[in-house]
Amino acid sequence: MASYQHAQSYYNSQAHTTVTDHSPLTDESLLWKLLLLSALTYFIWSDKLSITFAPLGGEVTEQATAQRTSASLFGLTSGIRASSSAAEPAALATGSLRNSTLAIDPAYAIRHSLAAVEVRTRLTKCEEYVERFAPVAVAEMQKYGIPASVILAQGLLESDAGESGLAEKTNNHFGVKCFSKQCRKGHCMNFTDDSHKDFFIKYTNAWGSFRAHSQFLKTTKRYAPLFRLDKTDYRGWAGGLAKSGYATDRKYGEKLISVIRNMKLDRFDR
Repeated sequence: MASYQHAQSYYNSQAHTTVTDHSPLTDESLLWKLLLLSALTYFIWSDKLSITFAPLGGEVTEQATAQRTSASLFGLTSGIRASSSAAEPAALATGSLRNSTLAIDPAYAIRHSLAAVEVRTRLTKCEEYVERFAPVAVAEMQKYGIPASVILAQGLLESDAGESGLAEKTNNHFGVKCFSKQCRKGHCMNFTDDSHKDFFIKYTNAWGSFRAHSQFLKTTKRYAPLFRLDKTDYRGWAGGLAKSGYATDRKYGEKLISVIRNMKLDRFDR
């Protein structure tokens, strides 16, 4: 307002000055130029410009770059925070950084000032995992009725985008345990999970793990109610898997939903 009054005062003083070569059109143009300059000055020295681009006089930090990288890969806006709807279901605590961490909680990169190169690398691994196994997940959905989005989200979480020790050594992408006491040699391998005595089934390849996962859900009684859900109801499936005890993680269902939403995996549920 002060800038506007200053401009108006200046205009009034000029209007009463005897200048023979000034026409009314010239004076009106001067007023508009002053008003435009005042508005531009206000915009520059307010915080509006820093919201749009970056703080004036500041450097482009690794944190800001990491934020943009995380946002761009998931189609989010640069203003996203931990409380936003895209990351709301499952915000992860410090010390939980894995490849899948940023697929669950993109704002983790912002809160913990991760370097842009690390953010880009981890998110790219998640995208590549989805691209590699999406056709398999869709085929399993068509055969068994399990949402492809849920299959991909579970595989990504359980195998950490294919790079967990269990996935690399046993091709087990879903954490399927072996409970048999008479299994043949080489059928399973010991890995510490809930207990140091946990044994997990070994598979010849990752694709065998996807099929075994579908069959495991289909033939296990406690998961039977899930197959009454529509294959596009990934929320119902995610909540049902958690409630049925697929994992001991109390946030398991929330994490699945977060991954599906952030990576838009429901595009495969057709």
